[in-house]
Order: sequence, then structure tokens, then C-alpha cells
Amino acid sequence: PVIWRKAKVHRDWHIQLDTIKYSVPFRFAGLGVDVRIIGEQIDVLSGGEIIASHQQGPRRNGYVTDPEHAPAHAESVSGLWTRAYFLRQASKVGPGTVAALTRLLDGKVIEAQGYRSCMNILDLGKRGDRVLLEQACRQLVDEDPYRQISYTAVKHRITALRAGLDARPTVSDDIPGGVVALPMVGAPGRRDTSRAHLAGAGAFSLDALTR
Repeated sequence: PVIWRKAKVHRDWHIQLDTIKYSVPFRFAGLGVDVRIIGEQIDVLSGGEIIASHQQGPRRNGYVTDPEHAPAHAESVSGLWTRAYFLRQASKVGPGTVAALTRLLDGKVIEAQGYRSCMNILDLGKRGDRVLLEQACRQLVDEDPYRQISYTAVKHRITALRAGLDARPTVSDDIPGGVVALPMVGAPGRRDTSRAHLAGAGAFSLDALTR
């Protein structure tokens, strides 16, 4: 049977089918395409013409990339994701984030396969979390010069850092100095007379103290 699907070519010149990404020639980035699936064969069509053919990818969340689909150095990369684009965005966060994304991209045989991870990592710095993102990236880079950087590793480190912040002791806003006074507990078998003066002189009688 023939299965037809619709897909969009992302800025990393890959489409996504289920969890697997497949490359197409970079000039089709941003366009909608048709996908024809016959068994393990995947054909990507634009305007009725086949622009890319692949065998079904073997791994979930993996990539199937034809290096011929990448732009050459002399070709325009306007509208595409590139190393320069991501490192520019990372520089707005800090040097630790630049180092982390550089290592991530250096670890890819085909650099474009790391672009979505870069975008997802930078997204972790949104909503005011840039400080945590920079701290997480710096820690991961500094701890092990051979560590492979991934979106999952950065996300888990941010979660750990945030948990550490949440666990810090807080002070009371209602009590001067923020110190909470704990009630004094008398030793077993002894009567607590620390507040007896509030009850008047009668509280100090021999009968009252020996009850």
C-alpha cells in the first residue's frame, strides 16, 4: 500500500515523520511537501517531482541526512539555521552557553543534525531563565571536557539548579529580622513557669508551684 503524508521543510532543511527527520535539498526550506511512503521507501515530492528519497530511519528521534542536500559555503543561507545563527543567539545568554552549543555542533558529523537541539536549549532560557541556562551550560562544559552536550543534559541540569534554589531556607516576612521564635519546652517532670508573671502574684504561691 502507498501512504501519503504532508510535511513542512524546517529551517534545518529536514522534514519530520513521526519522530524521525529526513533531509531535502536546502532550497526547499520553509515549503510544504508531499511524502509518499511505500514500505521502507520514503519519497519527498514538491510540485509532483521527487526531490529526495530515503530508506526509513532505524532509530526513534534520529536523522536520515543526505550531505548533498546541505548548502555549499558559497550558497545563500538566508532563512536557514546555521552555526553562526545559533552562536549569535547563545552569545546573548553568555559564554558558557556559547561553549556548550559549540561543543554540541562539533560533535555532529552533519552539523545540521544538531540545530534543533540548539534551538531547544536556547528555548530553555526564555521566560527569565537565562541565568539558569548559562549556569547549567557552564557547569556541563567545565565538569568534563569530553562530555557530549545534549538538550536533555542541559534540561536536567537546570531542573537540578532550580530545585537547589527552591530548597534554600527562607525567612519570615512577618517577624523583625526574619527569625521565628520557637516556644521553650521545659525539661520532663519540671513545671514551666516562664510566663507565670502574667498570671499575677498568686502564680508564685507554694501551692501553685507544687501542683
